[in-house]
Amino acid sequence: MWVKTSGPHCIASALGLCLAVAGSPALGTEHGFDGIYSGKKVLTKGSAGPNCPEEDNVSITIYGQTLTFSDSTLRDFTEPFYPKSDGSFGQIYTGEGGPARYHGRIIGDSIDVDATGPLCEHHWHLKKAN
Repeated sequence: MWVKTSGPHCIASALGLCLAVAGSPALGTEHGFDGIYSGKKVLTKGSAGPNCPEEDNVSITIYGQTLTFSDSTLRDFTEPFYPKSDGSFGQIYTGEGGPARYHGRIIGDSIDVDATGPLCEHHWHLKKAN
């Protein structure tokens, strides 16, 4: 399910965000967060470079229990999505390329995410399209 980039690093290194399946779906939230969200991810820790961009455009599409995201490196990467009823979500990935984790929360029409990969950390701030 994990896709390697053309170089020796996994998606975790290239994007600063990895999505994995964990947890259970919250009742009644299957479609409560549906929509297209877009914004930026900003480097908060680590050295800027090809695997850790200082800033990058990001979009996330949520539909039911599916989350699809794209940035300058990856297009239409789809994973299961199981937020809690308060909008919080998070996962840990410990596969190839080193550990990566993310946690975030959807409040109203905004998503904020903190993502940590083996080389750097990013903060994502996205707004829902009207």
